[in-house]
Amino acid sequence: MSLPRATEAPAPAWPGGAPSPEDVLVPIELTVRADGTVEDARVEASVEPRLDAAALEAVRRWRFEPAVRDGHPVAAKIRVAVRFQGEDQQVAAPPSGGPPSPPALAAASTPTPAPPAPASAPAPRAPASAPAATEAAREVPVRPAVEVVVAGARRPPPPVAAGDFQVHVGQLRDVPRGSAEQMLTLAPGFYLENHSGEGHPSAVFLRGFSAGEGQDIEFVADGVPLNEVSNAHGHGYADSLFLIPELVRELRIVEGPFDPRQGDFAVAGTVSYELGLEPRGVIAQAGYGSFNTRELLLLWGPAGTEAGTFAGVHAEQDDGFGPNRAHAAARFLGQIELRRDETTRVFVAASGYVTRFDSAGVLRKADVEARALDCPEDDDSQFFCLYDPNQGGAVGRFGASLRREHRGESYADSQQLFATVRRLRTRENLTGYMTDVGAIGEPQRGDGTEQIYQAVTVGARGSTTRWLDWLSHRQEAEIGFFARYDDGETRQRRLRRASGVPYRVDFDNDFGIGNIAGYVAFRFRPWRPLVLRGGVRLDTFFFSVEDRNRPTSDRSGEREPSDVVEALGVALGPRLSADVTLAPGLNVVASYGAGSRSSDAQALSDGEFAPFARVHAAETGLVFERGRGGPIELSARALAYYTRVERDLVLDEMRGRNVLAGASNRFGALATARLVSSAGVDTQASLTYAEAYLPPAGASWYELTAGPRMPYIPRWVARLDTSVRREVALAGERFQAGLALGTSYVAPRPLPLEQLGRDTFTVDAAGRLRWRMVEVGLEVTNMLDRRNHAAEFNYASNFASPDAPLSRLAARHFAAAPPRQLLGTLRVYLDAPPDPEETKDATVP
Repeated sequence: MSLPRATEAPAPAWPGGAPSPEDVLVPIELTVRADGTVEDARVEASVEPRLDAAALEAVRRWRFEPAVRDGHPVAAKIRVAVRFQGEDQQVAAPPSGGPPSPPALAAASTPTPAPPAPASAPAPRAPASAPAATEAAREVPVRPAVEVVVAGARRPPPPVAAGDFQVHVGQLRDVPRGSAEQMLTLAPGFYLENHSGEGHPSAVFLRGFSAGEGQDIEFVADGVPLNEVSNAHGHGYADSLFLIPELVRELRIVEGPFDPRQGDFAVAGTVSYELGLEPRGVIAQAGYGSFNTRELLLLWGPAGTEAGTFAGVHAEQDDGFGPNRAHAAARFLGQIELRRDETTRVFVAASGYVTRFDSAGVLRKADVEARALDCPEDDDSQFFCLYDPNQGGAVGRFGASLRREHRGESYADSQQLFATVRRLRTRENLTGYMTDVGAIGEPQRGDGTEQIYQAVTVGARGSTTRWLDWLSHRQEAEIGFFARYDDGETRQRRLRRASGVPYRVDFDNDFGIGNIAGYVAFRFRPWRPLVLRGGVRLDTFFFSVEDRNRPTSDRSGEREPSDVVEALGVALGPRLSADVTLAPGLNVVASYGAGSRSSDAQALSDGEFAPFARVHAAETGLVFERGRGGPIELSARALAYYTRVERDLVLDEMRGRNVLAGASNRFGALATARLVSSAGVDTQASLTYAEAYLPPAGASWYELTAGPRMPYIPRWVARLDTSVRREVALAGERFQAGLALGTSYVAPRPLPLEQLGRDTFTVDAAGRLRWRMVEVGLEVTNMLDRRNHAAEFNYASNFASPDAPLSRLAARHFAAAPPRQLLGTLRVYLDAPPDPEETKDATVP
């Protein structure tokens, strides 16, 4: 017979919402019914009446995989230990790797059976004054029966700024999101657009930044940096499409450069994906949907292991929602979590990803309205048509990581090594026939661009945190380092419109780029209502760039067609936040941060010798959290921010890439709230406002609206996600049902030359029904079948003819967003067999 295994264990709520400095364990005996619900819960050894009651309230909402005997679920009696997480046990978790969380504290959704504790273990001691003066938690007493210890979820680390969001995906995973990058919309203010094809990462907009595919946002996955330096498509290009969404357990998103651990590209903020697989066993899923979409997903969490041990394979293929939009991809993610003891963990991870995709590119709005495109004349055929079929791309990415985490009584250390190999080729045509400089009288050959990037990245990071009790509070200090080296090639060529054959090299660079950084961070609490967090970061950037596209002769005669340029710069970034508690669960946080963004190899080869751009940001806001671990959890935030970039980048449609544009100012505000109910409801809403301007030379920093408004920046973004899960009984059988809805609205965006684009509105929905080990699901994206624009531009182009007269008059262009799409899925849960130790002493009533 197998013991019950906890699958959902909401964290217990501290009575009154005020945690004590130390952990507290409450031992409880309970019966798990054959349907996985809890009955007959009782406290075995009282700790304190209010804590006892809170622990009982928590365990009654837990859900288990029931005990199984002879292949049938049966009721079973077990013992659990409910852990109340102490406030001073919280160690600030960095957004991109840093000191580990306590290995002894399991996440609520990943509880695992533990072996019996020694019979001589002492009982927990009641607090001297409940619950603020609780003494250190002791081990729970056990009887001869097997002990199943389930630890409540750790309280997330306190935010370093009001815009620091620790996002637990939870039930909102049910809202349709086809990729890991689309999970960014779980945080307020994110807007994604994609005009280059299904396998191409989306352009990201946040806090007034048109961050391209990552130039202004630092992306990290379990400590491994994703931003690619000097990518031909854009410096800082970050492709998170290699991640399997089902393996993303949490996201930490710091909007703004306010944490000393944030590094290169953290201008608008940092996105850190935290990976893991919570259910144990094998999950197999097959899907089929609109436009011949096919997908296969296999996930494996070996029995008896933590959520950090997993493997996943995902393959997908589709014909696309219009001509020249086919796409195919395969990805693998795997990790092993090794525990040397209760204080040390080692993670070994590997990933692989390949994709090939076609792209339809952009269309002139006037041509669509005149039905002048080479497609059938009905509205949809024209809307989803194309000019140049030589657009698309291919990607190959493989990586590995080794990470060690260790925690002692008064310190925590972490070290990590990582390596990535990547190759990218993209082809696009934004202007038709405009930029070719050929022989006089010869027709234009075409403006298609081919961008090729290949690089090897190796690096390391590490940190050590020390804490001590001083002034009656836990104080912390941390030092850390980061080192990264990239060796690669980046080039761009022009392609003929008719055949796609290259005819000219725009740039061809071989580069070696290094980034060495160190930081000091602290958390200082001089008195209970006030916490100061901050530190300073020192970044050193080194560039060695060989430009292999130089002329073969000059005034002195013949020469080698290459030059080498080196540059080195040091950037110092202080960061400081003040967090004041106004009332239980309500804080006001004010923050300042200075950051940097490294320069592009192509900019250096063009004569730019400053290897980084400086960034200054400030923010203040309210943070409210109430009822964590209780039947209703509510969190809300409201904040305002300002950011100035000394040397900013904007899109140049003629070049097909970002170029320098001088200083910029950005400011805005946001409000967001999330409500999680034990009744199976999880809902989140957000509204953000952003402005961005390019001030003229000589303008003061406080002249926020001086100069022209920056184009393409979404001013208003609204998002609402809701998920509902219920158990239903049909024909004497129990089913788990779920419904989810996600809606987003983006107001018309400013375009160049004082133009405004169209608004964007989408509604996505999903439903699922599970019976025993089988689950069926249906996802509908763009449920209203609205003809949205995935991207909008305003510039001059000529797609008519290679010998047509050129016009510099700007025209509206757009890329078509997907129409309504359906995806049906069939998922099978194959549970792993129980370990022998878990079953031999099971107690069954």
